[in-house]
Amino acid sequence: MCQDSRVQERRRPLGPGVERSITLTDAVVAIAMTLLILPLVEVSGETRVDSLSELLSEQGALLLSFVISFLVIYAFWAAHGTIHRRLTEAGVEDLPWLDRLNMLWLLVVAFLPLPTALVGHDLNTTTAPIYVGTMLVLSALTSGLAVVARHAVGDSNRLDQAWLTTAVFALCTAVAFFFPNAAMYGLLLLILVRWLEVHVLAQPRGAST
Repeated sequence: MCQDSRVQERRRPLGPGVERSITLTDAVVAIAMTLLILPLVEVSGETRVDSLSELLSEQGALLLSFVISFLVIYAFWAAHGTIHRRLTEAGVEDLPWLDRLNMLWLLVVAFLPLPTALVGHDLNTTTAPIYVGTMLVLSALTSGLAVVARHAVGDSNRLDQAWLTTAVFALCTAVAFFFPNAAMYGLLLLILVRWLEVHVLAQPRGAST
């Protein structure tokens, strides 16, 4: 009896569990999304607001970087939620690799407000690659989470499609070294790609969207 109890004890999940990972993720994402607005708040006292055109002319880059980062974080947060919901539905609790990838995912999300501020103040061939490259890392980590989770629940039919968004982010990162403005606007299209990946391509075969 005592031996059976010790065996059951060893089999208990050692990590924080899916539920606590989701709670921590939601908190970090909420803080990161809030921090994105701080560069705009800091320059608000120096900005002319006599007309919308003047506001866009003076702070257009900051506004664009804020909107892009906000939407990108939201899109990857939604993907993160989809991944962990499937794990919860499948009853999967103990995935050490998922915990490690999730820690790195949170690190990149928490870091994103810094390159957002840099590119908002000065968009050039140095800040743009850093900015887009940060999102590339976030995308790669999200794809990694999807692969690990799908393998755990036995759904590996679409593992290759988990990297679609990451491949496009890599292309935008390369473009950012030469054409920063094009790379920034290209990121807006990636939001649609991310949505398609989460809500269409990631659906199991035969499932309705």
